[in-house]
Order: sequence, then C-alpha cells, then structure tokens
Amino acid sequence: MSQLSRLVRIARTDFSYFFRTKWLMAVLISLSLSDMLVVGLVYGRLIPSKFAGLTYFQFLVPGIVVVGLFSAATDTGRRIWLALREGVVQYYLTLPIRTGGLVGAYIISGGLGGIVYSGALLAIAYLALSFLGASTIPIQGILYALALVPFLFILATGIAGLAAFFASVSRRGEIYWVYAQALQVSMVTISTVFYPAQTIAQYLPAPVATIAEYNPLSLAAGALRTSAFAGNPLDTIVLTNLLATSLPLAMLGAFAYWIILRTIRLKGKP
Repeated sequence: MSQLSRLVRIARTDFSYFFRTKWLMAVLISLSLSDMLVVGLVYGRLIPSKFAGLTYFQFLVPGIVVVGLFSAATDTGRRIWLALREGVVQYYLTLPIRTGGLVGAYIISGGLGGIVYSGALLAIAYLALSFLGASTIPIQGILYALALVPFLFILATGIAGLAAFFASVSRRGEIYWVYAQALQVSMVTISTVFYPAQTIAQYLPAPVATIAEYNPLSLAAGALRTSAFAGNPLDTIVLTNLLATSLPLAMLGAFAYWIILRTIRLKGKP
C-alpha cells in the first residue's frame, strides 16, 4: 500500500467522524439559521441603507456561510484533541505512514468538513433568499459558487491546520476552546463578514480596517456576495488574494502540527 493510499484511508476515516456528530451539526446549522433569519431580517429593517447595492440581509447571508465554514473547519481541532487523548494519533504513528502524510490526512479531512457544512448552509441561504423574496439567485451564480469550492477548500484547510496545532498543544479540552475562541475573535470579528470595510474604517483605526478587508474570511464572503449571489463574474484579483492569504495559514498550521507529531513520535509526548 502506497503512502498516498494510507493518507486517503486515514482522511476518509477521520472525515467519517464529521457525520457521526449529527447533534452538533444540527445545533450549528440552527445557530446559523437564527443568524440569517433573526439577525439578518431584524437588523435589515433597522439598517435600511444598502452595502454595495445589497440590503443588510443580502450582505449578511454570504458572511454566515463563511462563518459556518470556519466553525466546521475548527471542529477538526476537537476531533484531533480527542484522538490524541484516546491514543488514536499514537496508534497512527505506529503505522507505516510518514508524519507529513498523517498531517495531510487530518487537514484534508478538516477542509472537506468545512466544504460540506458551508455547502449545506449555502443551499439553505439560496432557499432563504428566494422564499423571502430578498433576491433572485441567477443560474450563473450557482455555477460561480461551484467554481469557488476549490478556493474555499484551501481556506478551510488553513483553518483546520491552525485548529490542529492548537489541539495538539492543549493539555485540557477547555484550553483548546480558549485557543479556538481567540482564533474566532481574531478572524471572524476583525473581518467584513458582518460589516463592510468602509463602515469599519469609520470607527476603528485604518490598519484594523485594512486587516479586516484582506482577512481571508472577508475575501471569501466578498466573492460569494458578488459572484455566487449577485451573479457577477469571478474577480481574479480577489481569488488571487484569497489564495495568497489562505495558503500561508495552511502551511503554517501543517508545519506546526508536523513538529508536534514529530515530537510525539520521538519522545512519546508533545
């Protein structure tokens, strides 16, 4: 059996656990729906102005899809923490697979989880916008959404890589969630998921607004708004920036997690 086939089998096994926590997925989807229908509709009536030609509800819904991708990719850390404490990772390290292959398997699994979850939210968002009469989704918008999947996958793998690193250095489960919440505050809060960059620039220093504008979550949400929902052609500059900001996250997370697993292989503990 080749290294690639072992990587695929481990990734498939870990990915299967994503579907075993149906209650967690149901809770997360319910929270996302409440954000769409309650926050989006209520705030949309309180904020009548348009953002880039969109109502606040239309502006928020693609952002909620990206937040869902972030949440599902972050769940990789929870699975890795459990695997480390239950000896699953240690068992994998005894198998004839390279440390880099094991890292790749977990990160790919996390990326797939993010894509599946955000894809479900995207379908729900399309239905919500259509039934509520907020907008008519053009056919080309669905095609653009499919074209965005590889870019969203890279973003999800980057987040999963960081989550894997935080899980591997957390001695207790609650400590991991402290790290996860810190990651959420830094990536979700300082972004254009909920508000456009122009609004952020009015109330926060210019460097913060710039960081929010080039946050990979902001770039992904912007691409969904302009292409997947509005039906405009994909902007190559936005996609390039999305890759340029997502790939370093994936490489940093993978390298840090590789160091942790290498230490476990050599010393028996991180």
